[in-house]
Order: sequence, then C-alpha cells, then structure tokens
Amino acid sequence: MAKPNLMTKPRKQPLQARSRATVEAIMQASTYILNESGWGGLNTNAIAARAGVNIASLYQFFPNKQAVIAELQRRHAASMHDDMRNAMLRMSQQPTLRSALEVVIDMVIQEHRKAPDMHKAIAEELPLSQCIIEDSNKGILESMMHALQPFMKNVPDPELATYMVGISIKAIIHQVTNEKPALLDEPSLVSELVTLAERFLLRQDK
Repeated sequence: MAKPNLMTKPRKQPLQARSRATVEAIMQASTYILNESGWGGLNTNAIAARAGVNIASLYQFFPNKQAVIAELQRRHAASMHDDMRNAMLRMSQQPTLRSALEVVIDMVIQEHRKAPDMHKAIAEELPLSQCIIEDSNKGILESMMHALQPFMKNVPDPELATYMVGISIKAIIHQVTNEKPALLDEPSLVSELVTLAERFLLRQDK
C-alpha cells in the first residue's frame, strides 16, 4: 500500500529536560485522544490542549498530526524490537518446546503490559493509510516462531503450524489488552497460553 506523501519526521529532537517532557506529554495526549475519540477526533489543536502545551510548542517538534503518530509508532516499534532480540537469545538456550514458548509469550505479554493504551490506539484506531512506519517487529516475531520449529521435527508443516500459533497468540493477547487489561498481570495467562500453543503443536508431533 502506498504511503501518504506527508512530512512525518519530527522537526527537531528534544534535548533539554523541559523539551523532553513536552514531547512526552504530546505522546500521551495523542494516545488518549485516539482511544477516546478515534482518528477523527485527533488534530494538533486537540493534542496540544490535552497535553497542556501551547500549539506553537507542538509545532516546534512536529509539523502535523501524522508526524506525531509516526513518532508514536516508532517508539512502539523500538520498544518491542529490543525486547524481541533479548527473547531470541533466551529462546536459543531453552531445552524444551514449553520453555521456549514461555519465553516468547511472556515477552509479548510484558510488552503489552507496559503500555496497553498505546497498543490499543495503534492497533484499533489508526486507519491503514496512516500506518506510516512499517512494523519492523513482524520479521523478528516470525524469526522467534521459526526458532520453535526444531522442537517439532515430526510435524508435517512446522512453518504453517508456528505461523498459526503466532497469529493466534497475538490475537488473544491483543483482545485481552483491549477488553481485560488486568489479566496481563495474571501469571496464569502465560501458563494458559503456553498450554494452548504447546498442545496444538505437540498434537501434530506423532
């Protein structure tokens, strides 16, 4: 899909503590508005008002609302990218399918627990035409699911099996984040999701 031809890079990076606080307030305000009013209710005036900053202060850093959202998506992607790389290292040290699944599922839950409002805003409220930054986490998550395949040597199609598990787990965690975010703090959520994935994968391993 072609991306809109818009200026989506910040005008400048915040260097001073006050400037960083301003940008952080803008990010939080944008997330709040997306969740409360959707894309249609988001504009730079609304963001500035919610953030408690002057509109001129917002324009010092961002030329338009698309640039604000691009920064929100960039932060989201960078956070998950670092966590996924660390999880990949831990997965390579696991002796069983269950322990490997625990690593990847716990990582995804922990990431959603950090900022459930941001996840909901990006996944639910942004129109596809405004997904300016390609989700760089997709390839890493696929690599993590691929790392599970050595545990399923007798599965007829390990790639398809891990793909189905991956999208299923992501869908469940996403729904939990949107509807019952308190469950993200329940240790049993990891255990139940691991059991769900493990039984599906080992069911084929005959």
